[in-house]
Amino acid sequence: MPNVNAKVAAAKVTASHSTGWNEALDKALANASKLGQKGVFNVDVEFWAEIKVTNPGTIQQYGVTLKPKGGGG
Repeated sequence: MPNVNAKVAAAKVTASHSTGWNEALDKALANASKLGQKGVFNVDVEFWAEIKVTNPGTIQQYGVTLKPKGGGG
């Protein structure tokens, strides 16, 4: 499985940071299912954010990257 990325705009998240990352993870998993590869995959899940640095800083987008276990792909 190749790397799969997903982003969710912070403006669409109304609850909390965990909600933003949950939505990004759901989107990444949906994107992975569109690859047409079936089976069981061991992946590393990387949570990240695009931020705007101000005082205080704000998250602009929540993101998730799914990578084959061990960083390959």
